[in-house]
Amino acid sequence: MGIGVDIVDMRRIKDVERFAEGILSVKELALYAAKENKLTFVAGRFAAKEAFMKALGQGLDKIPLRAIEVLYRGPNQAPYVLFNNVEYDVSIAHDGDYAVATVCI
Repeated sequence: MGIGVDIVDMRRIKDVERFAEGILSVKELALYAAKENKLTFVAGRFAAKEAFMKALGQGLDKIPLRAIEVLYRGPNQAPYVLFNNVEYDVSIAHDGDYAVATVCI
């Protein structure tokens, strides 16, 4: 079992659309399109994907970011990571200019 944590300074994301297209899967892009605050959404997804790779103990360049999906489940729309048809718990938080995520596998 591993735990991964990542924090993203949203001020560093200059072109939100381009960044989203580079890291989000097709399913995530559909969720992204419906969001009002696209920067917050994409920063949280990026933090979750990086935290997931850290929890796996993988180098950050070993898994394509689009292969890791951060989707919603249940009536309260709790996020989860989906990778190779396996679901993993994730917590995503935002405060000011920062997004942070923790993944436990």
